[in-house]
Amino acid sequence: MEEDYRSASKRFWQTVRRLRRGKQYSANTVYSAGGELLTSTGDIVGRWKKYFEDLLNPTDLPSSEEAEAGDSEVDSSITRAEVTEVVRKLLGGKARPGGG
Repeated sequence: MEEDYRSASKRFWQTVRRLRRGKQYSANTVYSAGGELLTSTGDIVGRWKKYFEDLLNPTDLPSSEEAEAGDSEVDSSITRAEVTEVVRKLLGGKARPGGG
């Protein structure tokens, strides 16, 4: 009886693996920037190259006006007292730098 279970289990997993291999799909569906389906390997590779160049080297950086508008809510001047207070909180009773 135990042998039947083992062989049935083995056949089951062999069937699962065989069926899984049959369901593998190719990821060759790539569209151009204009929405055209690309089919040649050269065109597909070129599109991926362009995609990653655009992704890693963005050309639409925010303008200085947009950057200034975002910074208007934050006071960019940090005082020495603020730095001292933050360092004191970070140290939490530990020895201070400089022996003081």
